[in-house]
Amino acid sequence: MIYIVIPVHNRIEKTIKCLNSIYMQNENDIQIVVVDDGSNDGTKQILQEEYPRITLLTGTGSLFWTGAVHYGINYILTICDKDDWVLLVNNDVQLGINTVNELVKFSETHDKKVIVNALSVDSKDKDTIIKSGTIVKSWFFNWTHHVFHNYKLVDLESKKEVEVDLLTGRCLLHPVEIFMEIGNYNSKILPHYGGDDEFTARAKLFGFKLFILPSAIVYLDQDNVYKNKESIFQAMFSMNSSTNVVYRWRLTRRIVPLYAQPSYYIITIIKSIIHYLKK
Repeated sequence: MIYIVIPVHNRIEKTIKCLNSIYMQNENDIQIVVVDDGSNDGTKQILQEEYPRITLLTGTGSLFWTGAVHYGINYILTICDKDDWVLLVNNDVQLGINTVNELVKFSETHDKKVIVNALSVDSKDKDTIIKSGTIVKSWFFNWTHHVFHNYKLVDLESKKEVEVDLLTGRCLLHPVEIFMEIGNYNSKILPHYGGDDEFTARAKLFGFKLFILPSAIVYLDQDNVYKNKESIFQAMFSMNSSTNVVYRWRLTRRIVPLYAQPSYYIITIIKSIIHYLKK
C-alpha cells in the first residue's frame, strides 16, 4: 500500500486539482490521508462530500507543515504494514500520470534504502524546472547547488536519477521502515519550514540515499506570492517565513557539521537579507 499524506491549510482549489491528479495515477494501491490544519474555506466539508474515500485528519491551525506531516505519518504507522510506503505530497502540485509508479519502482530497485523525490516543474509552462533537491558543495561556505533549477525539461539530456544531500517535500516517497528506524519528522524543532531538509539529512546519516528522479514529474503552482511585502521583522521571525532566523539556526545545528555551523549560519542570514531585499 502507498499512503499519500497531503498537509493542507485552505487553498481548496489546489487541493482538488492535486487529488484529481492522484486519482488518475497508473497505480491502484493508494490510500490518501489529508491533514486539514484548521482551514476556513470549506475544505473539510468539500472533501467529506466529494472525496469520501480519503481519510481526513483535522488540526486547529497550529500544526503547520511539519506538524501536519508528523500527524499524518503517526496515523499511518498505526495501520500500515512494514512493506508499505509513505508519499508526501503538497497540495499545490499535480502529479504526472506515472509519477507514483515511477517513484515506487525506483525505490524497489534500491531495496527501499532510499528516499526519492519527483522533479518539480512549473505548472504554467510545464517546462521550467524548480528546486527539488540540493547538493552541498561546501558546508563551511554554505555553497549549494540546486539540481536542475531553472533548466528546461525539454533540454534534459538524461532522465537518470541524481543523488543529492537534501530533498524538498513536495512529492517525496519513503519506505515505512525508515520511520521505525530514524523516527518521524521533527515538528517540535522545525514546525514549518526546514522539516524536510532536517529529515532527509538525518536519513542520509542513517545510510539512506537521497535521489531526484526526473522520470517522475509534479507540476507546481507557484502563484502563492505575497500581495504585500512583509516587514523585515516578519521575514526574520514569523512562523510562516522561510527566512526565520530562529528556525534557520535550529536547522543549522541539526544538519551542518559542527566545524562549519558558525560560518554556515552567518552566510544563511546574509542570504536571507538579500532574498528579502529582492522581493
